[in-house]
Amino acid sequence: MMRPINYLCQPRVTPPLSLAHDAYWLRALSRPAASRMGTLRVYDFSGDVLSLGRYHLAPPRPARSAVQLFRRCSGGRVAPFGDGFVGVALALPHRSALVSEEPLALAPDQVMNRCVRGILEACKLLNIAAFYPGRDVVTVDRRIIGLVSFETDSSGALLFEAIIANQRDFSTLPALLDAADPGGTVVAEMLAPEVTTCVAHALRTTLTMEEFGDALRRGYEKQFQVLCVPRALSTLEQQTIEATATGEWSDEQWLRWRAVRPDLDRYALQRVQLGVIEARFSLEQDRFIKDILFTGDFIANSAAIERLERELRLCPAERDAIDTVVSRIFAQPENYILGVGPTRTIADTICKGLSI
Repeated sequence: MMRPINYLCQPRVTPPLSLAHDAYWLRALSRPAASRMGTLRVYDFSGDVLSLGRYHLAPPRPARSAVQLFRRCSGGRVAPFGDGFVGVALALPHRSALVSEEPLALAPDQVMNRCVRGILEACKLLNIAAFYPGRDVVTVDRRIIGLVSFETDSSGALLFEAIIANQRDFSTLPALLDAADPGGTVVAEMLAPEVTTCVAHALRTTLTMEEFGDALRRGYEKQFQVLCVPRALSTLEQQTIEATATGEWSDEQWLRWRAVRPDLDRYALQRVQLGVIEARFSLEQDRFIKDILFTGDFIANSAAIERLERELRLCPAERDAIDTVVSRIFAQPENYILGVGPTRTIADTICKGLSI
């Protein structure tokens, strides 16, 4: 028997409403009756949008800019979004749900390798030879056509996210950054036109978001033996999602979740696999970490980062003490931080800010 999962296709949804949908479907997975019912959601935004990862600082709003800022639920790199791009959100009961009943059957660095296969299959159905070389990108002829990431919430539920270049490509990023972040708050790698591509270029024709969404639906069905069932929302569900969109997922509340803090007067940056990891912190009596904020392009479960920032408060500002806290947290199998290399990179980064 094929396992059913919800399927939603949402053209021109607003960013807060999109986030509220993800939160709703993740919370639904905690209900016993929905314990095996995931959700595949395909959507797009209108206009020009700069998509921040969960852990990027939100730049100050420019006086005049047509570019909208959006913060994803998952970590990873900053990316262009909006017109010409398609978003994919796959909510599942746990990170291994596509392949196993055991929540921790997949190691964290295997999760995207499995979840991305539905996207690769969709591209194959469209006669696009897409490839997942690892880390956070999907490529065609070694040119980036998609970025992927994921988050697991405190209950273990998974949200896999992807941005697919449909009619525009990722080389639009520099122009969006210039408009939305002229002060350079967000550190980002610029992608030149020759290393990016899009579905329209690969096919020599254009697809609507709905047409690409249909290919994604068929791709996940074929790859994982699931049945994507179109899901119509009840009036109560719509009201619930709309209420959270104007509350906890509003632009100001969620977007400014990570912003510049003048009290954190120490700073260090480390180049890592996906881009950068940054540590902003302050000291107590020059001997202990008083408070700390990690920002950048890494992919990690939010509960681990929250615990890391909490347990480093009042930790001695010494490499061994810092590394002990980091190692203890990421030794737990449910926790992960990807894209930074070995976990000692975290202590190394903080120590750069200590000048030791």
